[in-house]
Amino acid sequence: MGGTPRQIAPLFQRLPHGPSGLSRETVARNQRIRMYGGMIESVHRQGYPATTVADVIGLAGVSRRAFYEQFSNKEDCFLATYDIVVARARKQMVDAWQAERGFPNRLRSAFGALLEHIGSDPKGARLVLVDSLGIGPRGGDRMRLSGLGFELMLGQVLRLAPEPLSLPPLLTRAIVGGVRHVAFTAVVEGHERELAALRGDLLDVIDAYSSPAGARLAPVLAGAGAPARAGGHPFLERPAARAQMLSALLRLTLAQGYEGLTDAQIAAMAGASTEAFHSEFPSKESCFVALLDEVVREAMCRTGAGFREGAEWPEAVHRGMGAFLEYLLANPDLAQLAFVELFEIGPAAVGRAGAMVGALTSLLCRGAPPPRHGRAIAQQAIAGALWAVLCAAVGERRTQRLPSLVDQLSFLVLAPHVGPSAAVEAIGSCRTQRHAA
Repeated sequence: MGGTPRQIAPLFQRLPHGPSGLSRETVARNQRIRMYGGMIESVHRQGYPATTVADVIGLAGVSRRAFYEQFSNKEDCFLATYDIVVARARKQMVDAWQAERGFPNRLRSAFGALLEHIGSDPKGARLVLVDSLGIGPRGGDRMRLSGLGFELMLGQVLRLAPEPLSLPPLLTRAIVGGVRHVAFTAVVEGHERELAALRGDLLDVIDAYSSPAGARLAPVLAGAGAPARAGGHPFLERPAARAQMLSALLRLTLAQGYEGLTDAQIAAMAGASTEAFHSEFPSKESCFVALLDEVVREAMCRTGAGFREGAEWPEAVHRGMGAFLEYLLANPDLAQLAFVELFEIGPAAVGRAGAMVGALTSLLCRGAPPPRHGRAIAQQAIAGALWAVLCAAVGERRTQRLPSLVDQLSFLVLAPHVGPSAAVEAIGSCRTQRHAA
């Protein structure tokens, strides 16, 4: 028997029926704003996968016809909602900037406005920072595009400083990624309203990364890394059925993309029945997460070996980072899985986003001195900075250049702990020692 359609109470007041004197554009704009609100509320209540067009129009108080006059489907509406939430946040920052005088006051006010906006609109913030990770590849694309917008804005702002600073794109990307990850963590943990209190710490980390000392590292990045020998993967080479299924998922994902894969296809390539596949993994999503966990474990093993070669902590960071980048260079298929294909797995991506970089940050911060910059959020900001830079490098198919990023990525770890000038000096010393060896 079919169930009775559930009634959804509209969140917003409808426009009056009949002639109202309003133009078609005004009516459409009003309806669109209400549908943005309906999407935000529905995703907040039940998540994106469970949200339907009926939920959105019910909450918005509009007709199905009105919805399809403006959006082609649920995903289209979600992405438009994402864009409007981001646009409002940018406007809040610009308005706060323009309301102040003096560069330090303006910068402080603009970032304060961003953090306060997140705290005052936690549902919209969650849609942008968290739920967008679970909608598939277009969510990842939107995240990168909005990040680029903030990077360009930050670059323009820094050129307006009393001592104008032109940072390399990698460092502006790292700053935006760090801020985003701090906000993401607060939203996931339900601490959005506490973000405003972290403004000083965030500005402190930004100060460490936007130093002229860090900008001096740019010239060493011109060369591409030498081709690396492809690495073997013990976890994929075992005869056990589980390893065969992980290997099948990897090969199929790289050959034809993850989104259209079925459990049966993975099982068939592994030489197993669908029932046997389900005895190991409830779904292809759980198989993907298990594969990602194995990749993280293997990458951290290689990184840890390099880290332990350092006599002092800065050298350990530089050697560990070098080992990690060499691992990615030797295994571009696994790098693609961890930093690009991740966005295709849907809601499971939310819990796994940045798993490798989170593990990398924790490893490289072992034995670090207390942070001099951004004490409360230094490790979160470092993880976000590394994630943003590595996602861009792998996503843009620049894996061959990854080893040439070792200095700048090491700087992202070192600078909040020891200060930017000391970080650059330590990196220079590491390079000298390597050349001497």
